[in-house]
Amino acid sequence: MDHIEQLITRILNYKVGFYERFDDALPGEMEGFLLNIVLFGMTGSGKSALINNIFKSLGLSQPAVTQTTGKEGTKILESCDLSGSVTFYDTCGFGFGLDKTEEGELFRILYGIERPGDDLTRDHASAQKAAAAGVGAHRLERPPIADQMHVVVWVIKANDIRFEQGKYREIINFVLHQLKSETIPIITVITFDDEVQKMPNPDEERKKLKEAAIEVTGSEKRNVFFIANSVTDQEDLASVYTKRVLQMVEQALKCGERSIKIRQTQRESPKKMAHYSRSESEPGGRPVRVPVENTEPPAYPKSLP
Repeated sequence: MDHIEQLITRILNYKVGFYERFDDALPGEMEGFLLNIVLFGMTGSGKSALINNIFKSLGLSQPAVTQTTGKEGTKILESCDLSGSVTFYDTCGFGFGLDKTEEGELFRILYGIERPGDDLTRDHASAQKAAAAGVGAHRLERPPIADQMHVVVWVIKANDIRFEQGKYREIINFVLHQLKSETIPIITVITFDDEVQKMPNPDEERKKLKEAAIEVTGSEKRNVFFIANSVTDQEDLASVYTKRVLQMVEQALKCGERSIKIRQTQRESPKKMAHYSRSESEPGGRPVRVPVENTEPPAYPKSLP
């Protein structure tokens, strides 16, 4: 069995708890636990294509996500389960400004307040949601760890001139600081590597892009991946890109479990989470989400792998 086949087998057979022991889990907390991976990035960076590439690389024929649009201009938070153990969340692309409305949306997704199928149209209603969080959406009350995001895959388009000019950092610096403080790891995926390959010195260009990505997102070297942007069923991913996609997924699983473990260990009280009453639940048993501001300052834990 070659390396790609081994990766496919491990990912398809993955269950939460494969890499870590969750000694600080609440009774019953890990039953049916899904590892949540959310994709963020600027508009046009290739997030949906990446999710489809993941399924394609695993040999799965079912479609992943298609950027569902409801009424004109409406964007929906989409999710796609993989083998009953991992859920990928595809988000609306963020504009280059990343204003308070978009920032608030980002944190509501991170904390599991926005659920799959929720309307993410950036209009007056979304502005009201952002205003309800007060001066800092990052201080929203947290739902249970199981409903939060456990890994962020930050997708960057390799030939985006704004990235090449180093302008991303000032836009997302605060968000990245909060992700670090919340022990939410970041996997950086640089898309459109097939375009980089056409450049006169592709290896040198990749080196520069990787250094820039690490500076912007704070990812470790081992958490930065270059992939092509194949999007149609007729196009086959080259084996090198298939391998990178699978390696990225496996690394996300490892980082996600580490994040869950740290968050469980750092809970002030294993009996808390009473803010979300199970007596008032959505269909499927999930608690009703109320975006209440949390005034406690964030902790600054150890770095993630």
